[in-house]
Amino acid sequence: MKNTLNSLFLGALVLASLTFTSCEKDELSSDFESVENLQETPENLNKVNTILPVSRYYSGGSNTVHTYQVLNLGVRHGTYEGRPFKLGTYDFISAPPSGTRQIFFLLAPGNKDFVMTTSTSEKSNLLRRGWRDYSTKALYSNIKKAAYIHTGAGSGRVKLYRFYGASNTDHLYTTNYNEGISAGYIYEGVIGYVYR
Repeated sequence: MKNTLNSLFLGALVLASLTFTSCEKDELSSDFESVENLQETPENLNKVNTILPVSRYYSGGSNTVHTYQVLNLGVRHGTYEGRPFKLGTYDFISAPPSGTRQIFFLLAPGNKDFVMTTSTSEKSNLLRRGWRDYSTKALYSNIKKAAYIHTGAGSGRVKLYRFYGASNTDHLYTTNYNEGISAGYIYEGVIGYVYR
C-alpha cells in the first residue's frame, strides 16, 4: 500500500512538473518571433552565462511606456518593437560573471514607467514608492534566473543609453543615441555595455 501511494505521488509530481515545464516553455516561446537562436531547454537555461535577445515593447496614448523583457525577466506591455540589444542571463544563486553587474527591471504603479538599472539604491528607492520588481524569475521550477550587463566595452559590445521623456514619464533604452534625442527625450547616461 505504501509503495502504491509513493508511486502515485511520484507520478503526480512528475506530471505536474511536465505540465509546468510545458506551460513555461510555451509562454517563453510566445515572446519571440523565432527561437532558432534560443534553445529554451533546462540544460541551456542552467548555463551560467547565456547572451539572449531583449524584446522591446511600446504602449502609446495616455499611458506611454517602453518595456523590455529577456526570457521572463522584465515586462511585456504594448506592441512588440523588435530586439534592439542582448543581455546576459545567469543562474541567480551564483554571482554575475566578472566585469558585469546585475540589471534590475522595475515597473511603476499603474504601468506608467519602466526602469532598468544596476543601482541597488535606485531599486530600493523605487520599491519604497510602490514599484514592482521583475528582476528574477524561476524557470522550469528549479532554475532561478537574473540578467546582467557588462560594465565596460569589449569585443562586440556597445553602449546602452538611458533616456527619459519628462512629458510622458517614460524611460527609453537604446544603443542608438540619436533615437533618444530624436524622440525629444532627456539623456540620462550609459547604464552599461550590451551586444547587438
